[in-house]
Amino acid sequence: MNPNLFNTPEIKTRIIDLEYKHFSPKALQNIPLEKAKNNFEIEVKEIFLEETGKLLDEDLKIFHSSESNDLEVQQSGYDGTAIYINKGETEEVYVISQGTQDIQDWEYNLKAMFAGQSSDQAIATNNFTNDAYTEFDIDNNTNTIGLAHSLAHNNNTTAHLVFNTFDEVFSINGAQTNYYQLYRLDIHFQVSLEEAFSIEGIYDIYDITPQELHDFAKDYYSDKEQNITQFISEDDPLYAVSGIRGFLTLGDVQYINTNPSLPGLREIVDDIPDDIIVSFQEMAIDYTIAAEQGGMNAGIEKLLGVNPSLFEDKSGGMDYFKWYITSPTEVDTVIRNLNDNVPVLNEKIKIITDNSELIFGRLYEAGYITKNQQDTLITEFGNLQHELNEIQELIERNISVRDLNNPFATLGADSGTILKIMQHGKKFTEIVKNIQDSNILHNLEAITDSHSLIEMLSSLSGDGRNKSYLGRDMVLTSSKGGNIQINISAALRMYQQCFPLLEEKSTMINNLEKAVTDEIQNAFNEEKQKVMAKINEMEASPGLYRDLLRKHIYFPRLNKTVRQINVHEEFLPLEQADLDEEISYMRQSVEKGKKHIETYRTSIEDLFEAEDHVSDMFNLIGRI
Repeated sequence: MNPNLFNTPEIKTRIIDLEYKHFSPKALQNIPLEKAKNNFEIEVKEIFLEETGKLLDEDLKIFHSSESNDLEVQQSGYDGTAIYINKGETEEVYVISQGTQDIQDWEYNLKAMFAGQSSDQAIATNNFTNDAYTEFDIDNNTNTIGLAHSLAHNNNTTAHLVFNTFDEVFSINGAQTNYYQLYRLDIHFQVSLEEAFSIEGIYDIYDITPQELHDFAKDYYSDKEQNITQFISEDDPLYAVSGIRGFLTLGDVQYINTNPSLPGLREIVDDIPDDIIVSFQEMAIDYTIAAEQGGMNAGIEKLLGVNPSLFEDKSGGMDYFKWYITSPTEVDTVIRNLNDNVPVLNEKIKIITDNSELIFGRLYEAGYITKNQQDTLITEFGNLQHELNEIQELIERNISVRDLNNPFATLGADSGTILKIMQHGKKFTEIVKNIQDSNILHNLEAITDSHSLIEMLSSLSGDGRNKSYLGRDMVLTSSKGGNIQINISAALRMYQQCFPLLEEKSTMINNLEKAVTDEIQNAFNEEKQKVMAKINEMEASPGLYRDLLRKHIYFPRLNKTVRQINVHEEFLPLEQADLDEEISYMRQSVEKGKKHIETYRTSIEDLFEAEDHVSDMFNLIGRI
């Protein structure tokens, strides 16, 4: 692979994370797209400067998937951002495809990754990339790199294998492509596989052993996998399930132990049959997504088909009878929904309870949950199984009576069934709450953390510059003297942001000084001039002011006149209007601030050698 501008795993990982920060659906709810693009470009250049010590001074062209008119992009749930950089001899396009973000993505996960039945987002990835070429007014021979995390690796890699979309694919903790998925999408792979194994269609492919399929697919795509680079956490849940039938891991893969305190999930999952893992995952995804949007009741509704809040105001038989009489349509909907959902859920729960000792025992042995939590899970899943069995039996008997279309028989069946179902439903809710209250989900957050870009970034070794990461920030360890760590990202941000603030403060001081001159001194002088003009007028024409004598001297006839007026004026200086001292103090504070920042910069620079490029970073950050 040819070297590219973003030429290290750290830069690429930070750019992927930055795309989430600015272009996730949640982020775009709070900021206009053009503003997000501008902020993204600035931070891309900051990352490039921190990682290379060089300035990326070319303007970036940015194209977001929401701007695409392609139907597949719009309808598949695909999200991504393309960047075009033209830096003289280097011309590149980076397509950053987003990982799992919402319910549409999770549903696609199950269809594409586990079942191998959908490739919509992989097709959308290719279409979006072609749209980006058109938007940037370039041809498709431009060096194009796909960056990905999670689900996006499946999209980018599948597009690369089938459509030659990318010259290079780079991924962090990726969801692997699926050879069943490739069989459905890649006609050339399909023909080759059918010839090799003498099969005639999609259903015959499942008769081929998974290992044979895996080996054939890996050999078939061996030339293209040379352009795929992956970094995978050994603790990542997607890595844990990547050994399940259908998954195909390709490329130069570097496995990293991002959480040394835990053994990783892969060896746990390898001990558990595929159907159990898929069943558990389907149920967990359904509950988690619904619960995130509407709380625990919404999660239960997704599983059962009925929201427990419907029964919170009903405490006894009469309440349910009243509800039955006044809301017959709602009652019928509840029963029908339970009939549709309970058998499916019951089947999934049964798979888990039949293997609960194995599943939760392995999680306990690996340190992901405590012994008490293991016991709670085994007990409560058993209780769930019991309640679901009871509800299913009640519903089946009730439906059989309802199908007789006998209103009297239906009334009799319903009256007992409704009360019992609601009693079991309340117990179901209590069981789910018991599981939540045991802090099991909190303990399992370590699994989620190991899928994140941040944990991977902090585990990357760097490039010999004594580099590490704190969250999204880069930290440099001093190459002189003691072991001093500097958050260089924060230092550059402060340096970059403080000088404009000080310049703004200086401008405000100038404006204040001008206001003092214009609004106070000039106004005082204008009024003084008006008074002097009036004095001059009175002294020049004293006879015009004869009437003023009557205010001070009485005389009966109008034969008196004023021959001369002499005004003895005295203008006292303005008090408390001299702000020179205060303005001088404020100017000194600005200069003191600039000196403090420069001292801060110098102190940091003195900790590093020239090859660390720290001085260059400070010199160049102001040009971004």
